[in-house]
Amino acid sequence: MTVFDNKNDHIISLTKFLKIKEGHFYTSKSEPGKWMYRGIKDYEYKLLPSIGRLFGQTPFTTKENLLLFEKYAFNDFKTNAYNELRESNPFIMLAVAQHHGLKTRLLDWTLSPLVALFFAVEDKRKFHIDGAIFSFQAQFLFNDFKGINSPFDENLNVYHFLKTPDLSPRIKAQQGIFQLFKDPTDEFQSAFNLCKFRIPAQNKKRIKRELYELGVSYETVFPDFDGICQTINYDKLCTENEYI
Repeated sequence: MTVFDNKNDHIISLTKFLKIKEGHFYTSKSEPGKWMYRGIKDYEYKLLPSIGRLFGQTPFTTKENLLLFEKYAFNDFKTNAYNELRESNPFIMLAVAQHHGLKTRLLDWTLSPLVALFFAVEDKRKFHIDGAIFSFQAQFLFNDFKGINSPFDENLNVYHFLKTPDLSPRIKAQQGIFQLFKDPTDEFQSAFNLCKFRIPAQNKKRIKRELYELGVSYETVFPDFDGICQTINYDKLCTENEYI
């Protein structure tokens, strides 16, 4: 991973971010892969899926306990969500579960750099902590499972990337891509054109407001009642000196 962490590369505004995008996230005939982005609220967060972050905590002191819990939780989701989703593909079901908060071996990415930036700056509880943007240029096919029928199959490659049907409005709005980890406790930190940029804490409020003024808000990223209400709160309760 290439870390861009000098002042000239810090994301201090939306304008600066777009300049960085133009300068770094380009495609060419020799490098035709799609760029994906991930925004994080805390610069120190690692590229680990949510289930992997539980490893080492009680009662998940062994990998066996952790993975057993993961499978049981996913089976419960499939049982409870089937009537609404009418979907049996386990990869698609896992992506929907991930998008709605289940602890899984999937890591969220997006094809939209602005959506990634929004996730990095939106949480007012993290305004005092530097955030980051990860970018990654994938040089392979999505959904390339070669006959593998389960996201828990031992024959999986180290990483796969999924692009799912728009079963959830949130997946569609966020242009979601999912990274499937064969070992969810193993950090993703080395790949072609994997980059990291810092967002200084003092610039988060400004960037959030700039995104809002260009139409990137809770309502567009979460196209449901939750998103509508959060956008109303942000719009009505913000002041000149403090953007919530």
